[in-house]
Amino acid sequence: MATETDTTETLWITDAELIRRSGVPEKIMRQNLHEFDAKPNLGFPQKSKVFGSRRYWPAVKAYFDKINRLNQQDTRKSA
Repeated sequence: MATETDTTETLWITDAELIRRSGVPEKIMRQNLHEFDAKPNLGFPQKSKVFGSRRYWPAVKAYFDKINRLNQQDTRKSA
């Protein structure tokens, strides 16, 4: 039986798990995933056939962090 910790530590995730982790309503996130898959040049991690058509969660999280500028240092200068 999987625990909460086991689920959050899973590296290769299905789209259903990605949607659950994102907290975005399913209808909205499925539409976004469809667009991401149709436009791989957007940089969103694609599914890996080798791992059962799952996405690598750390790459998905890094993508979301990047587009939300979470990992960028503050470039404003002190006054």
